[in-house]
Amino acid sequence: MNFEYNGNLLEEERIEKVAQDIRKQYPEISLQQARNIAMLEGPISTPCDLPMFFERYYHIMLIMKDEKELVKKVFDDLILVLERNREHPKIEHYKTVLIEILSYLNGLREFPYLKEFKDEE
Repeated sequence: MNFEYNGNLLEEERIEKVAQDIRKQYPEISLQQARNIAMLEGPISTPCDLPMFFERYYHIMLIMKDEKELVKKVFDDLILVLERNREHPKIEHYKTVLIEILSYLNGLREFPYLKEFKDEE
């Protein structure tokens, strides 16, 4: 998925660009759903880092939470991103969130919201 600088775009242009990037990777997401996901994300003005990747993948899962097959696909993709960033200082926080998303996928809980997790910066 593309995570390109978009801090120079107007908000509507940025949302449209991010929505198109999301749909390239996950064409089963409608354009309106992709726009809703993109609206949750801020502009990219700095080099992409793990928090930016995590945020986008999490937002996709959040908006698409009723489509568990798609959530599982995004979850698996996010696992690969985390594997490539094992040394990141916030990796344990992200793993905790993923464990709860896995519980959701297994029908053991509702979809987890990030406010449930203390993020130590």
